[in-house]
Amino acid sequence: MKKEQHKSQQRYHQLYLRWKSSGKGARVFCEQESVKYSTFWYWAKRFKASTLPEAEFIEMKVNKIEVKSSQPVAELRVTDKSALVFYELPEPSWVKALLA
Repeated sequence: MKKEQHKSQQRYHQLYLRWKSSGKGARVFCEQESVKYSTFWYWAKRFKASTLPEAEFIEMKVNKIEVKSSQPVAELRVTDKSALVFYELPEPSWVKALLA
């Protein structure tokens, strides 16, 4: 990494940390700090992406139950407008493969 780019990264990382703890919107923060919003947001996205936790699958253990009605036994919300409705419990490996 070039020396100038490293200094920019350090400067924007400090700004990013101050912004996160300020509770202010990014535009307001940039105006108050006299920082170009587009440049700040470029760095903020990079810092945010580097701190995101890695997604993982956690197996849910459920005792097998017998269902004799038409009522669902589980519902997996995919988005606000879509869901998977289960009328019997699927195998965990199937759910894991489905979500992969």
